[in-house]
Amino acid sequence: MNTEDREKTCLGLLTQAPGFPDLPTEAARFIAGGCHRRTAARDQLLYEKGETLTGFFVLLDGRVKLAVLSADGAERVLDIVLPGRTFAESAALLGRPCPLYAQALTNSRLLFVELARVREAMQRWPAVGSALLTLIAERNQRLTHDLEACCLHSATQRLAGYLLREAVSDADAPDAATVTLPAAKTVVASSLNLSAETFSRELHGLAHRGLVSVDRRQIRIPSLKRLRVLAGEAPGATAPSARRIASNG
Repeated sequence: MNTEDREKTCLGLLTQAPGFPDLPTEAARFIAGGCHRRTAARDQLLYEKGETLTGFFVLLDGRVKLAVLSADGAERVLDIVLPGRTFAESAALLGRPCPLYAQALTNSRLLFVELARVREAMQRWPAVGSALLTLIAERNQRLTHDLEACCLHSATQRLAGYLLREAVSDADAPDAATVTLPAAKTVVASSLNLSAETFSRELHGLAHRGLVSVDRRQIRIPSLKRLRVLAGEAPGATAPSARRIASNG
């Protein structure tokens, strides 16, 4: 596929990623000319720890985990990437070996963005550099928040905080919400620096107290206010990534 064809087919996919919809049209089209569509089967490695990349990824569909293995082979999941997000951009921009490996949790579709095109676009359109800086800064803020939770919060607070962050509330019942776990409980537990046993025990404890109800990967939260108190958040706080579903009526 030539550059012109990639511009046409990848532009709409590229603009699914944060920051890219706000770029000048010509800048986005230029970057799209250096993109490649990829697919990954479940459990397929996208790149290994220590690998040097020539670009970064936008996840279009599916789930991807970013993880590292300890010396004894134990896995620690650092992040679970959901559709619409980018990953590996920091290592690519620095030209350094990736500190983590990326593996598809489900059959996935991705867009690979060539770094050479991005660098040239940054020189021609300053808005590109600003968008990437904002993207990486926001990622750094989230990592700092996760580090704080791992170091200072109890297992119960970590789980409650995670549920609040991923909560999707209904316009008809704004204090109630639902969370769909994006991966198996063992993977989600690892991303919270919890063992699978601790995760299940804490989730059962929340259910016993009436703070959640669990149906496989679906978790219902009857009162966000009560869960915020348990998580140690301010009473009027709103989960950073909480989304609302419009009323069906």
